[in-house]
Amino acid sequence: MSSDVIELTQLLVRTPSPVRDGDERAVAALIQDTLAEFGLPAAETYALSPERPNLVTTIDFGPGGRHLALVGHIDTKPVGEAAWTVDPFAADIDDDRLYGLGSADMKGAVAAMLIAARNVAAQSPGAGRLSLVFTADEEDGAVFGARHLASVLDHDFDALVIGEPSGLHDDFDSIPVVSRGLGRFRITAHAVQGHSSLAALLGFRNAGVDLARGIVALTDELDVRIPANADELPHWGASVNPALVYEGGYGYGVLPEWMSASVEVRTLPGMTEEELLEDIRSLLDTVNARTGSHLTAEFEGAPRHWIQGTVVTKADPVVQSVQRAVAVATGAQPPVDVFPGTTDTSWFAAATPDLPCLPALGPGLLHRCHAADEWVSVEAVRRTVPMYEALVRDYCAPGQEGAA
Repeated sequence: MSSDVIELTQLLVRTPSPVRDGDERAVAALIQDTLAEFGLPAAETYALSPERPNLVTTIDFGPGGRHLALVGHIDTKPVGEAAWTVDPFAADIDDDRLYGLGSADMKGAVAAMLIAARNVAAQSPGAGRLSLVFTADEEDGAVFGARHLASVLDHDFDALVIGEPSGLHDDFDSIPVVSRGLGRFRITAHAVQGHSSLAALLGFRNAGVDLARGIVALTDELDVRIPANADELPHWGASVNPALVYEGGYGYGVLPEWMSASVEVRTLPGMTEEELLEDIRSLLDTVNARTGSHLTAEFEGAPRHWIQGTVVTKADPVVQSVQRAVAVATGAQPPVDVFPGTTDTSWFAAATPDLPCLPALGPGLLHRCHAADEWVSVEAVRRTVPMYEALVRDYCAPGQEGAA
């Protein structure tokens, strides 16, 4: 075990927890051991399945004040087929780069939460409470993670902050107040199975070609309804990613009866699955009318087909505390913005609608995640510790001596 945030990050990276394996017990055990070594309360385990533990521990600083939850997921994406040039589990450091699967997403933040909690507990602000919440299964729909935890955890949090990477171009260059959601759909082209040698002679349809026309139309023409951008956030928008996976077809000599493709839409708070499906179907009806194809759209992968986006207002006390904490740690005052991906805020906000949930405040850049040679800045991880300390003091014990 280590009391240094970089060494602790390395230990976490060296304890693999790829979501495809479906087992976060080893990394959860490492966290429990760290809590014990730091003299912090042992975490209570909440698990829909024994292999998928979620951990919650609470530190009471004294009467009054607010209750803040710092949340980090302890699973990672799998290595998959990405061509790494370094060992994804070695946690090697080269200059300012700490390489490894989950280093940015988000074991560096988890390590910083643990170190910051120890430091604040040692010099208590005198009021408020801090909970550390570590979730499983964030990278695959959260059925065993935050979705389950939010439904069974009896809490009195006043605010919740996720430690996802909050930098877009540089570490900590924005404060995301919006977490985009996710809609998953399957587009299918229907035809009649037949002998491919007769396609031109008899005018048989090719479901693969019809599907391609639909995918191009979704890419070039889909106009989805989005809520008004009341806060004038620079990256407020929905994005459509068609054709992430293709299915169907039999091989040479056979015109397929059907071909389908998976479509992902990154949504905004306030968008609904019904309206979005209606927008997609409306465009496909237009394509059908002009090409003679038979294209349909349905939800895919229930219950993972829809993740609702979340938003917290800029005036909320937790956002104000975060802005001050970032200024303490970095000397900068970054603007509020939109987090491009989905986060565990979706499940906590759905379970407790009045709970302000900030989707990202952590080291790393999102474009380094889910990719080969993932890395996080050593300096950024180190800066995260005083940032979290300042946030806890400022938010949990406002007006108390020692508050940031």
